[in-house]
Amino acid sequence: MTEQSLLARSIRAILFAGVSSALFVGAASAQDQEQENNEAESDVERIQVTGSRIKRVDIEPTQLVDFVDESYLNDRGITNAITAVLDLPGTGAGTTPNIGGNNAASTQGLGQNTISLYGLGSQRTLTLINGSRFISSNSPVGGGSAPGAQVDVNNIPVALIERIEVMKVGGAPVYGADAVAGVVNYVLKKDYEGAEVSFDYGYVDGITSDQSFRGLLGGNFNNDRGNLVVAVEYNETDNIPASRVPSLANDWSSFAPAAGQGVAGPDGVVPSNQVRLVPNPRAGILSNSGLITPGPTAVTNLGLGAWGNQFIQFNPDGSGTIVPYDPGNPTGNVVWASGGDGLNLAEANTAREGFERYNITVLGNYEINDYVNVDLTVFANRSDAANQGYQAQAYSSGIFTGTGSALRFNTDNPYLTNDARQTIEGLAGGPTSFYLQKGWLNLGQREVINESSVNSFDIDFNGSFNAMDTVFDWSVGYQKGMSTIYSQDRAIDDAKWLAAMDVGINPETGEIDCRYNYVDDYEGGFVPSGQGVTSTENILGSKGTCAPLNPFGTISDAAREYVLYNDQGQSRLDQSIFSAYLSGDLYDLPAGMLSFATGYERRTESAEFRPDGSAELTGFAPNATSGGYTTDDIYVELVAPVLSERMDIPLFQSLTLDASYRRIDNDLAGEDDVWAVGINWRVFDDLMVRGNIAETARAPAVTELFLPVVETTSFATDPCDARNLASGPNPEIRQANCAADGIPEDFASEIQNASRRGFTGGNESLENEKAESTNVGIVYTPSWGEGFDISVDYIKIDIEDAIVSFTLTDILNACYDASDFPNTFCNQFNRLPSGQFPGVNAFQSGFVNAAIRNFEGVEYAFNYRNDLKDYPLVGDFFSPDSGSLSWTLRVFNQRKNEISNTGFDFTDDTGQFNDPDLTANLQVGYALGDLYTFVDVNHTGRTERDIDQTEPLQYIDQNGNPYTEVTSRTTFDIGATYQIMDGLKVRANLVNAFDWEPSPVEISIGRFTYGRTYNLGLTYQF
Repeated sequence: MTEQSLLARSIRAILFAGVSSALFVGAASAQDQEQENNEAESDVERIQVTGSRIKRVDIEPTQLVDFVDESYLNDRGITNAITAVLDLPGTGAGTTPNIGGNNAASTQGLGQNTISLYGLGSQRTLTLINGSRFISSNSPVGGGSAPGAQVDVNNIPVALIERIEVMKVGGAPVYGADAVAGVVNYVLKKDYEGAEVSFDYGYVDGITSDQSFRGLLGGNFNNDRGNLVVAVEYNETDNIPASRVPSLANDWSSFAPAAGQGVAGPDGVVPSNQVRLVPNPRAGILSNSGLITPGPTAVTNLGLGAWGNQFIQFNPDGSGTIVPYDPGNPTGNVVWASGGDGLNLAEANTAREGFERYNITVLGNYEINDYVNVDLTVFANRSDAANQGYQAQAYSSGIFTGTGSALRFNTDNPYLTNDARQTIEGLAGGPTSFYLQKGWLNLGQREVINESSVNSFDIDFNGSFNAMDTVFDWSVGYQKGMSTIYSQDRAIDDAKWLAAMDVGINPETGEIDCRYNYVDDYEGGFVPSGQGVTSTENILGSKGTCAPLNPFGTISDAAREYVLYNDQGQSRLDQSIFSAYLSGDLYDLPAGMLSFATGYERRTESAEFRPDGSAELTGFAPNATSGGYTTDDIYVELVAPVLSERMDIPLFQSLTLDASYRRIDNDLAGEDDVWAVGINWRVFDDLMVRGNIAETARAPAVTELFLPVVETTSFATDPCDARNLASGPNPEIRQANCAADGIPEDFASEIQNASRRGFTGGNESLENEKAESTNVGIVYTPSWGEGFDISVDYIKIDIEDAIVSFTLTDILNACYDASDFPNTFCNQFNRLPSGQFPGVNAFQSGFVNAAIRNFEGVEYAFNYRNDLKDYPLVGDFFSPDSGSLSWTLRVFNQRKNEISNTGFDFTDDTGQFNDPDLTANLQVGYALGDLYTFVDVNHTGRTERDIDQTEPLQYIDQNGNPYTEVTSRTTFDIGATYQIMDGLKVRANLVNAFDWEPSPVEISIGRFTYGRTYNLGLTYQF
């Protein structure tokens, strides 16, 4: 794929030759006997479907395309555009507000929803609105998704969605770069007339509630030559703390078993890699109120930090008194215990990010004359989102370094109560110093808020004209979009924090005060000076402004405000697109009309992130990022009927060939050819075969290109170290390459234990990712079973030169484990003549084109819909007015999801709990007059706990039983809608109707549930 293939060159030549000859020669005259058929066909509306710019009567594509219609959204009261597609096979969320027990937050991506097909990354799924790209909301720094131009589908108004088309596999020849795994196209209503309002209320069982309001108003004007539609939406969802969700608050984890808790094999030996499931994991290194220790280190499982044989802590009630510390039940892990008063991450984490969103969308179209129309689309959206906390503001523990180390105090500290002082001195035998190991939850959690806006303007002139007895469709359009994100979080000013805890009795006031406020020349004053000048400002603030902080009890609001500051950042993303295309019929072939589309697109993407600089002042590397690129694309597409029914060829009722080609010219990543060839073969009325092969591409994102190159430090596992020579995918190649580089066999690399300085960041030399894809499918619609159809589709996607962020270890492995040594990765580090790495300028890490991904899967779909009176075998038991019953079963079987960052270290977790090989969705609907009811069943098959497990006793449950699998999961949603009267429809549904809850094993691998969710809604049309 790195070189232009013969097939790609042939396709390009054929496509351009076909279009060129059409433009200069014109359409051939139709045969007399075919004229009537063609004229009749011209009376049928031609439709443009996802994956093609050519309008056609037969909408059967050569790729697998799943459809979701408006009724599905309305019946289920769907209030977010992503929810409508998540039940489709292979369709998942790239980033989502439902984050479970998180221990981090994307500062610039809160509340966003992006789509990822087949788990290949949301950056490889292209999301469209009405067949056009949309402005991304994915910040180049702190974004919620992987680097890329992903669309936050929160910006799509649900009330305006007419249908959703999800094209699996490819799409780049028609839509451009990034359509590797496929395309999700939201088709909005056009020419809407009327008005409607909708309201939905959701109650998350015992936790919180959500609400959504949607309004739609549209109508024609100027004798129906124009139409204008306005959609307004408001959505509000609340934050959900992890502590409110039982399956997150009551956590389970696996650790090495404690002495006497292991399960021995037949030989009487407990396997060395055995882990046992325990409830309520707690890290015995600190407590949120403050573990008090005589020395700088606390590891309660080892007895470190005890006063004799007991552990003590400050009272969690904030009174400053001392109470016993419960170390919990030790596990075989040094740090983690089961239960007790140690660090509980779930106590401060968020399960779901809350947001408040306002969307205003305007769609307009006007027929200027018989040949020219104008379409206008305007989006103006705003969202306020928050993650109320991920962990405490700070942690103090002897196992951490720097200002995260345990804090030392003396027993003469004025904030110590008399009882606390006496307790500590009694244990120590007199006045002493002691250490505080604490999670600073009383300073607050690491809350992050986002304010974002998305504005987009799209104007498109289009129409049709007759030339040479042929109708041609054309379009010329311009689109401009801008997305901004403002983020704010609270952080600790270390200098002020330490100064606020350095207290004494102020001789002027007789009160506890910061020593800085009353001690002259306090620790040098923290006043910058040098080169003969001295600042008038002090980083601790003016004298008298320091608010003393009580580390042992309740912290005052004044102290909290003094030590915390707002850390802010702002992102802006811009997109502009000029596009034009022409489509129509070329020649009347014996089997039908040869159709084409050709066009040009110029797209400019830019993004920037501007921090407020506070991170740099506190010692972090600068991360301000800005950059952009422009791509100029030309494309052409042909649809050629090869055989038709009137030719009367056995087993070939029809055969249609689709071919498309696109030349991508990215001013940074270079030029690439992407193409696709597909067939649609109808064997006979009941059976159709479809297939498609394609080469696609993904362009490097602004983050990957322009992230600042900054100095950093790194350890590394050196493949040429004597301890590692026998490792790797092929030890013989590794040994030979290390020897060729002059490194002796007994070499001991210092970088494994002593870090070296180098550089990391973006890479402006990145090229496009390349992908080859294949899909083959069979659709069977038996004439003997009205309303029944079945389809099976095989999908294969191979990606090379995938962009990944390489560590120094990755770079070294890619150099020495390759058969083509030396290679380009060998130029990204330096060795001294001794083989050791220099102290500075030792390496250049960051984003590179290196990874490989190989994916295979099979999708199955079964559909049956009919009136009950027409059901086989049982139809005679029902009357004509008994209603209709529909069944839709979709099954996805993943066969391979192979990943390698270097080309030598392939891993495939297919069939493991985090990458299941079988998922299924069953939808059953019953309609009777104004009533519609449904049951949705979602199933994830049984998986392996560890696909690489070789020791049968490696995983032990809480009862001492070995297990190797994670049980399947099946959930049920039920609901109904009812048309009360003209224009008024009510609906109700229950998500997780049977209250599925995860088992301890499932909780330990990340499964959770909010419990039941009750939804009520109504829609009134007038």
